[in-house]
Amino acid sequence: MIPEYQGNPLIEALPDIWSSGEVINLLSQKADYNNGEREIDAQYRLHCIHRLFRYFQPLEQHVDIEQRISRSIRQGYIERNPLLPEFAAGMADGYAVLKDKGTYQMLQGSKTTASGFTIIGVSGVGKSTAVEKILAMYPQKILHTIYHGRTLAMTQLTWLKLDCPHDGSLKQLCYQFFRAVDLAAGTEYFKQYIKGRYSLEMLLIIMTQLVRQFQIGILVIDEIQHLSEAKGGGSDKMLNFFVTLVNTIGLPVVLIGTTKAMSILQGEFRQARRGSGQGDLIWDRMKNDVSWQVFVKSMWRYQWTRTSVPYADEMVDALYDESQGIIDIAVKLYAIVQIEAITTGKEFFTASDVHRAGEKKLALVKPMLDALRSGDRKKILKYEDIATVSIEDYLSAYKAVKTEVQEKTSEQKLTVMEQTVIRLMEMEVEPATARRLAGKVIAGHKNPVTVGAACKEAYRLYVMEESVSESPEAEDDIRNGAGYDTIRQKGLVDEMEW
Repeated sequence: MIPEYQGNPLIEALPDIWSSGEVINLLSQKADYNNGEREIDAQYRLHCIHRLFRYFQPLEQHVDIEQRISRSIRQGYIERNPLLPEFAAGMADGYAVLKDKGTYQMLQGSKTTASGFTIIGVSGVGKSTAVEKILAMYPQKILHTIYHGRTLAMTQLTWLKLDCPHDGSLKQLCYQFFRAVDLAAGTEYFKQYIKGRYSLEMLLIIMTQLVRQFQIGILVIDEIQHLSEAKGGGSDKMLNFFVTLVNTIGLPVVLIGTTKAMSILQGEFRQARRGSGQGDLIWDRMKNDVSWQVFVKSMWRYQWTRTSVPYADEMVDALYDESQGIIDIAVKLYAIVQIEAITTGKEFFTASDVHRAGEKKLALVKPMLDALRSGDRKKILKYEDIATVSIEDYLSAYKAVKTEVQEKTSEQKLTVMEQTVIRLMEMEVEPATARRLAGKVIAGHKNPVTVGAACKEAYRLYVMEESVSESPEAEDDIRNGAGYDTIRQKGLVDEMEW
């Protein structure tokens, strides 16, 4: 035990300080996988693909962040030992300011060893996921009763994590804080303070008192880039309050945000200085190096196509080129190429398929990825953030597909049937199959159905069918023109312009 950590019940209640190897073992999370699942029906394998989003491969950044958090919590607790008289004095000071309806700036400061840090990087690199998994390694709630024969009735909260309010509102931050304390400690502060007519100053003082009462070890504020939307100096007020938490009561504060937050943090010198207590962590996208190979290789075993696709440098490079080293996009692209291979019946994929999927299915983020790919700083700076990719949208088959149909005039209205068929064809469903399934879905509804709902149902039927056999069309079959006219006359076709 480090000497300055001895005799402090808050620090001694924490887990041991872990080595890098122990951190990797604790963070590693494998997904359930059985190679025999390749033989089950397509609809089940599509569900299995979602396991890709549950496995976790620790990287060097994760070890770095865990060690920073470990140091921040313990160093912050050094001067907050509840056995020292300063603890009771701080609580009394806060109560006096609260009673006199003062401001949080009036709280008496004390010697502090706390230091926070900031984590800045593009969306999708895994900042929030990493911090949440690391925090989960620590018990959030610790109940103290006796320490070396001395009564110590105290609830210790090792950490709290909040999201910065979208409007940069300090009052909303306070409410989020009360809710987070309630969830961790089983209290009802949120219900108590949201109903009362408390001023912002009062809420901030109450929040500070709760930090002291529960001896919160570290406060993590995610999505700090939301401060860019704050009006009337809201961003400065919130950053100043974070500085007060660190300087006055020694609470380490960790700020997480996208590159959009960089200018905000650098613009407030005191916060930049305090936030850099352990050095800012600029989490860039991964490079195509050994770390990237380790990440891809650990993911590669999770395949549900009937034909096993071997791990190869060509695949590693293709996945990197299309994701530009952004983990979130890489995992989802790997899922998309498998979905494509399974639903089309191809049952395997190549590097060309990875490139094709990146070109067709990542349309929303393509301009940003192209900017990263170019290496042109001016182009990259146009995009302060990277949009997320939704697998559910792709599986729904109607949102992730970029519609190529030209807008129609009022004289060229497209029916629900026609729109559904077009969208299915864009998902590479054969025209005859698309028309058959669209007709089946629309005819099965007593009331008019929307294009989105019809497309989702039809595509679900398409995925579930192992093979589509051609059959002669009867004269009045709804799959031909006559059947279509029939359901149209029944009022089952919505001809509203889309």
